Amino acid sequence: MATPLVDVYVKLPTGRTSVLKLLPTEQVKRIIEQIAKEEEIIPGRVRVKYQGKFLDKSKTIGFLGICPETILKAEFVIPRDIKVYAKVDGGGSAPVDIQNISTLEDLKSVVERLEIVSPKTVKSFKSSGTVYRPSNTPLYETNDRTEADPAQDTDLKAIDDELKDVVLSSFETNGKNVEVVFCFDTTGSMSQYLGSVRTKLKETCQRLLRDIPNIKIGIMAHGDYCDYDNYVIKIQDLTTDVQQLVDFASSTPSTCGGDSPECYEWALHKAQQLDWSEDSAKALVVIGDCEPHPPSYTDQQINWHTELDVLKGMGVKVYGVFCNSGEGNAKKFYEELADRTGGCLLRLANFSLITEMFLGVCYKESNQEQLEAFTEELKLEGKLTEETEVLMKQLENTKPAEESKAEDTPSYLKKYNFGWWNFEQDHIVAPQYSYNSETDEWKQYNNPTQKQTLIYIPALTTSASSTSGDKNSPISGNYISRHRKSSRKGRGCNVM
Repeated sequence: MATPLVDVYVKLPTGRTSVLKLLPTEQVKRIIEQIAKEEEIIPGRVRVKYQGKFLDKSKTIGFLGICPETILKAEFVIPRDIKVYAKVDGGGSAPVDIQNISTLEDLKSVVERLEIVSPKTVKSFKSSGTVYRPSNTPLYETNDRTEADPAQDTDLKAIDDELKDVVLSSFETNGKNVEVVFCFDTTGSMSQYLGSVRTKLKETCQRLLRDIPNIKIGIMAHGDYCDYDNYVIKIQDLTTDVQQLVDFASSTPSTCGGDSPECYEWALHKAQQLDWSEDSAKALVVIGDCEPHPPSYTDQQINWHTELDVLKGMGVKVYGVFCNSGEGNAKKFYEELADRTGGCLLRLANFSLITEMFLGVCYKESNQEQLEAFTEELKLEGKLTEETEVLMKQLENTKPAEESKAEDTPSYLKKYNFGWWNFEQDHIVAPQYSYNSETDEWKQYNNPTQKQTLIYIPALTTSASSTSGDKNSPISGNYISRHRKSSRKGRGCNVM
């Protein structure tokens, strides 16, 4: 009696579905080879998933329990150059440049060409106690092995991959889209943070695009409203063009800012207008050292609480980077940014750590294992100082976003009694700056009798998970109208 063929459906990253007729005795390797042939790529780039797990290419269809009309998912590994640090038992180590789609046999050949080991003496590789024999297994698959090889020969020379033990486990196959925007306060001494980024921005972005091919990066730079003759805010939208990012950072000067607060509330609003993708992991990194203005400071009545809730509804995590070693009230603003959106609070008292923060946030948004690999890399290179280690641990400690509750006055407004937090405690009586929406420009507000026009109201169109349809939601029109205050006086470097 003939063995019935099994119809297997394989969904591809391209959106196409391939249908294969297979015998239960055929191996997963057959599926991989067929998909590779159809897509005109090498088989080593194809991985197949079933019920969330990658399939061993040597197993048969029947053994894995794949039934007729089963839907599998194929993922295509993106070739990347990686650096493996090879260390021989007994001493001696060297970096190995190789691609993630290379095999363990390829790695053996490369290592044997190094001076740290004699030719044809490498019999196995060891990583975190797991032993791998040279074979046609791609390097990116070593993360799938969970048990050590029982045939381990302790007398053989072994290569201990101290660094890429975690990096090899962090490879995204088809890769999720990652979008990260860094928002720099350029007032006063804060300008040195953007200045520090400039020095390594090109190599930093090139590295990120290599490690996270589906990443887009944006930069925002803001002063305060009193800097309108220079700029209040400048924006380089999300891009993969490294030179655009470098040119933007190089051409963006510092600003005055006057006294604190600064216009973080305007930055939160402007961030909503960036070219975010619906299907991406989105993060806004707000880097500053003081608090935002209350709504009364401008004729636009901008409420930073509302702006933050809109970003949350858009699926944007906000990282609050507090560049101050103190424990002042401003720190609570950065805590709230992170807590309410599922981001992280980072303390960055030393501007020299800005590049490590830049990389760390991007790796975290891509894949937790990549962040761990980066931390290990810093350790092996002797760059994991006490301050850097604290920063990396802060990045690892992410809390879920706080749930929004339907209430007439959101409870978070009552958490503190600062005028910039709880607007019932704000006693400013006249706005200091007005906004022209047609020219996108700010100026001093000089006519208190002028009829208020073009009042900005945050966009209410958010993701399905947002609460914008609720009349009591912090981002609803009813809430905004109930919580607008009369115009009041504020501070700024151009105020007479």
